[in-house]
Amino acid sequence: MCIRPHRVAFTLVELLVVIAVLALLMGLLLPVLGIAREKARRVACMGNIRQFIIGTQAYAGDNREYLPLGLSDARDPEDEHTPILSRAMRNALVRIIGDENVLSCPWLREPFGQPGGWYYVFEGQNYGYVIGYNYLGGHKGTPWPLVGPANATWVSPQRSYETPSRPLVTELNAWSTGELKTFAPHGAHGAILEVGDSGNSSFEGAPSEQIGAVGGHVGCLDGSTSWKPIRDMKIYRGSRQWDESGCFTTW
Repeated sequence: MCIRPHRVAFTLVELLVVIAVLALLMGLLLPVLGIAREKARRVACMGNIRQFIIGTQAYAGDNREYLPLGLSDARDPEDEHTPILSRAMRNALVRIIGDENVLSCPWLREPFGQPGGWYYVFEGQNYGYVIGYNYLGGHKGTPWPLVGPANATWVSPQRSYETPSRPLVTELNAWSTGELKTFAPHGAHGAILEVGDSGNSSFEGAPSEQIGAVGGHVGCLDGSTSWKPIRDMKIYRGSRQWDESGCFTTW
């Protein structure tokens, strides 16, 4: 006579308890994993900024220590913007660095990152390449007068041997009410991307902090780079013209 072994099964209550425990563990682990991923993103972005600065210094070494110009391709020489490089300057830096991707935070998406870069044309006027950082060297007429939300001014370094602690490359925490775009490359869990678009147009040009930016890197003329929380940042003009409808940025 065979005796069947007694099967032990979960009761419904036990099963629900297991599911609840798993859900609790996932709730605890996911934020930790998200923070770890963002830290890794920041390390990669810091590396890009350092390579960018090395590229500007190498350019200066071949040009009597003059840093790359911050001018755009606009017909008006005063129509310049911190996230825009002329075709000539971008091409020169890409040749030196050897990788066009260094000129943008790796976590920004469209319209950044497309092969060949994002060349900006507005109403038939060529402006140049919008890069994924603010480039502060080689700009003219600084400090630009305060307008709109700007609460601080900056002085553009022209030569490689100027004050070492002067900012040269900063994160693109930037916005423009005229263009209805806001860029925030580092939120709590990565870049703020509206359906994969870095411009976040539905926010209608709100400040980066308002849409979730938590900070960014500031790279100085001597190559040093450090993370700065957005609460400690000041607001600067990112466009020489256009007043309140132009670009504003924070670092």
